[in-house]
Amino acid sequence: MLFLDETSGRSTLFEFTDLPVAEPVRRWLADRVARWFTTRSTVKRLPTARSLVDTARHFAVVLSEHPVTVRQPEDVVAEHLLAFRRRYEHLKPRTVSGYVENLRRLLRDDERLSPDAQAGLAAIRVRGTSRRDISKPGYTDTEWQEILTAVRHDVRAARDRIHAARRLLARYRAGELPTGTEDVTLGRLLDGFERTGELPRKVDTNGTPDVHRCGGLVKVAGMLCLSPDELAAFALLLISLTGQNYGTIAAWPAAHFRPDGGLTDEGLALVEACKPRRGPDREHMVIALEDLIAGGDREHRWSRSPLRVYRMLLDLGDTARRLSSSQGLFTGRIAKKTAHTPSPWITALTSQHVQRWAAARGFPTATLAVPAGKPVVSVRRLRLTAIEWRRRPVAHTATTMRDRYLMPHPAVQAESHAVVAAALDGEVSKARDHARMPVFTQNFVDLARRDPQAAAQQAGMSLRQLAGLIEGSQDTVLASCHDHRASPYERPGVACSASFLACLDCANARALPHQLPIQLVAIDALEQVRPHLPPALWARRYAPRLDQLLDITAGFQPAEIDHARAAISDGHRQRISDLLEGRWDLH
Repeated sequence: MLFLDETSGRSTLFEFTDLPVAEPVRRWLADRVARWFTTRSTVKRLPTARSLVDTARHFAVVLSEHPVTVRQPEDVVAEHLLAFRRRYEHLKPRTVSGYVENLRRLLRDDERLSPDAQAGLAAIRVRGTSRRDISKPGYTDTEWQEILTAVRHDVRAARDRIHAARRLLARYRAGELPTGTEDVTLGRLLDGFERTGELPRKVDTNGTPDVHRCGGLVKVAGMLCLSPDELAAFALLLISLTGQNYGTIAAWPAAHFRPDGGLTDEGLALVEACKPRRGPDREHMVIALEDLIAGGDREHRWSRSPLRVYRMLLDLGDTARRLSSSQGLFTGRIAKKTAHTPSPWITALTSQHVQRWAAARGFPTATLAVPAGKPVVSVRRLRLTAIEWRRRPVAHTATTMRDRYLMPHPAVQAESHAVVAAALDGEVSKARDHARMPVFTQNFVDLARRDPQAAAQQAGMSLRQLAGLIEGSQDTVLASCHDHRASPYERPGVACSASFLACLDCANARALPHQLPIQLVAIDALEQVRPHLPPALWARRYAPRLDQLLDITAGFQPAEIDHARAAISDGHRQRISDLLEGRWDLH
């Protein structure tokens, strides 16, 4: 079976003829793998393809060693799948999870599997891990700035070095350098390298004395080309600015489209990119690199503008891109050729480039990291932090951003809890304000006795209704009702038949100072009932009433509360007892 890596263009032939199982099972496993090697599959790179093939091979070994013989796919049972899981008990949970997930990918929706095998496949679990590792949250502000400071330093140093070399080369070609100086020698070497990509060498392939005098082959060539570490720094900076995946950014082309025709410094550039995990119908996408920062000095703006960083990388890699005939954005020159890298040009970035950059800058690996030390440089955490800051989907849906990137992390959860709690408290406050019973203070009662017309206008009721409230003729158990024939619980004109506890919810109810003693008795009675009822029942039946009574009594002064407590009588206690035991509802 031939697999073609879409990124590198390399092809690999996978053999299935040596699998230690019967021929029908061998063909079945090969067919299951082949389904993932099509042009419409999300498997685009060789490492992913190799992991699927390895899983199929391991499963074949498990089938061949199991006591239950398998001669065709229909013979596979749940016990075979559990045996595959047990085969890797000695490995780390994360590794075992990878094998199990690959097996699920291969056998999912296979009509030849028996229902028992399909149930066994779904039942396999790996303890100590999950499908997505959320144990590593995004970077803190301090860690973020520490990494980006090192990144910007390298990018700035590369820019200054290449621009200085270009100015020296331009002066050499214009004949402006003094004859016989070291600058003339360096200019001549740069001129030859810029045109041919080669520097003068002796027979033993070492540099000539002029090259050594100017710093050596690596230094002179690096004056016009980016190094692998500098390319990695550019990639990390673009991740922090765009939130795109490292693999997606590393594959960006050097071609782009400017809607403004490139006539302005601001605006945006449209770059074609590919993200295979989005599926064959959505893997190709156009990324807009914008320059949204206005004002401020140019030195501050360039490192915070995706468009400016892209254009700088495009410019600094121009020499290496032309000499290597590369079409990619990330093109540079390695320090020296080796057996594994016969070409001095680097045209593709890998994860190893980031690891080497981090190690050279003193950032630790995961095994050597300490809590108070430098952070571990991770492209996943860098992207996660960028998404947490942007709070906008980046090459994924809003649901994916919410469920997979933001919600699992403690910092986002804490912030979400605070936002939700504030919103709920606001809604509760509005509900309480809407349902809170108006309280007539003693000052209002005195006004009603001096000037009934003014008091009635202030209360929004008739003189007859106000007189009944002040005299107490319209009292219920816990409040007063200014119109019991306009009840929200009955038809207009019909006397209210609701429980007296419901008065606390009614818009017709009003609280007056002479009712404060019985309200205090009700509060004490509700508190005494609480230990004798199931918590859920008390919370549903009496907790809202207690809150309403506390809101009413909160409008009185401490001296008024003390005076009301002194006026509590046995009659008050009996009426509250009758109310809570339901005897008032029988009248």
